[in-house]
Amino acid sequence: MKTITKTSDTIYRLTLPYKDIFTTVYTVRTNEGVLLFDAASYDTDIEHIKEFLAQAGVSRDELKYVFISHNHTDHAGGLDAFIKEYPDVCIISRCPRLREKFADHKFITPEDGDTFLDVLKTVTVPGHTSDAAAILDTRTMTLISGDGLQLYGIFGSGNWGANISLVRQHLDALEKLGLLGIEHILTAHDYHPLGYRYDGKDQVRKALDSCSAPLLKVKAMIEEAPHLSDEEICAMYNAPKTLPTMGIHVVAAVRRDLVKQ
Repeated sequence: MKTITKTSDTIYRLTLPYKDIFTTVYTVRTNEGVLLFDAASYDTDIEHIKEFLAQAGVSRDELKYVFISHNHTDHAGGLDAFIKEYPDVCIISRCPRLREKFADHKFITPEDGDTFLDVLKTVTVPGHTSDAAAILDTRTMTLISGDGLQLYGIFGSGNWGANISLVRQHLDALEKLGLLGIEHILTAHDYHPLGYRYDGKDQVRKALDSCSAPLLKVKAMIEEAPHLSDEEICAMYNAPKTLPTMGIHVVAAVRRDLVKQ
């Protein structure tokens, strides 16, 4: 089921079904125009996005950029259909594959700190993927993080738990985020235990701590039982069933990046 909500005076949120969870698209309005954050999952989602933009009061002339948080299906799968419908909108993405795919289209590969529409700052958040990036609205210090911040992960039928493959880079990114003075965070999915929206410095700090906690928990488990395999550590982590299910690739990444061999 799709849902359109107004999260602030300048940000609207659209949720759309994806597998057994939902994914999210945001609009951010500025005095210089509007940025769309992510492009949903499927070609058919373009009809929902068009309705979303209309309800958010966004005209074609106002829509300047589509910012792709990372190149996964539930965030970039609808980009082809979106660009066909809105050919004048510039793509912002750190993904080399998308840049190659859309070589004939207006495309910007942002660096950390690059600003768009005067007030929207790029914040790189590697970990889930190498190209993961967020947008910081500097007017309200609101971070739209996509999948960049996963907390303990998502409860679901698959391995949705803290899906971080670049562990050291992710912990460094979390440290960077903690110094930015963020007041609000809006994510792409309902992450355990705080959902999709975190308001105020206390909740922001709790969210950032909840991103590092599962990784540090696995690190401690490995160090306490160095004779156990990644499969065994993963099974131990998942056994209580009180947290979203973590995949073995995350355990392997923690061992590679954080545990002294």
